[in-house]
Amino acid sequence: MKYEFKPKNYPLITSWLVEYILRHGEGKLRITLDLGITYVNAEVRRGFLNVGNWCISIESLRSIRDDNTVYLLVNSKLIPIRFYDETLRRFYKLRAIAMDKAPTLEINGIHMHRIEGIDPWQDALLKIRSLGSLKNAQVLDTCTGLGYTAIASLRAGASKVVTIEVDANVLKIAEFNSWSRDLSKVDVVLGDVTKVIKEFDDESFTHIIHDPPRYELAGELYSLEFYKDLYRVLGRGGKLFHYVGRPGWKRGVNIVKGVKNRLLMAGFNIIRWIEDAQGFIAIKARY
Repeated sequence: MKYEFKPKNYPLITSWLVEYILRHGEGKLRITLDLGITYVNAEVRRGFLNVGNWCISIESLRSIRDDNTVYLLVNSKLIPIRFYDETLRRFYKLRAIAMDKAPTLEINGIHMHRIEGIDPWQDALLKIRSLGSLKNAQVLDTCTGLGYTAIASLRAGASKVVTIEVDANVLKIAEFNSWSRDLSKVDVVLGDVTKVIKEFDDESFTHIIHDPPRYELAGELYSLEFYKDLYRVLGRGGKLFHYVGRPGWKRGVNIVKGVKNRLLMAGFNIIRWIEDAQGFIAIKARY
């Protein structure tokens, strides 16, 4: 099902921004209200932060000093971008990592991007750069998340990007994230990628980005059956980037080695580990 992605442009507040404002004290300053994408003029005066024609009390800002959640500013009130879905039994949070960096998504306390020594946006760029030139490419992004790899593919010159997300809650959070706004420019599909992929014709894409959740959370996305579907929809000479990370050994099973073996069994004939992106490049032969 095609998902109509509608970005919501509310000011975004983080504890890092609050600390910056508190250190500055009274007077004029420049701040970011979209996690570092742009900056605006502001002023702290008589216990209030004033930006344009709205204001918020400094005391209200102090209340989130120790919180890594991203907050919306709505009618001078701070609203956390986090919630619990009782049906799915999942707790979702848009987690800030800095005042001026792309945030990550947390589901049940597990963050969906690398954040140690790298920020989520740079992580996405490393993944798509491993594919080489994407000029005029037809790209399939199997797991949307906050949309960073899909957006980066489009900016790298892809002529078409299709991205698939199984969880509507994830897309709802992405709509509030300033770094996800350009998802409105790609084809977003809400559905289970293991089923949606069967609807695509053979050799529909020149490149595939497969950045699934951890193996223990979505083992079907690491299966031979799914890899065969990836192989089928990829054009001859096409490239797949498969993020794996470094999960090490899990109950005596080497996940990284298993991924490589199953990719070979699916038909990919050139498979290379990309250390800085922590994943495999797999190529489909031209003949």
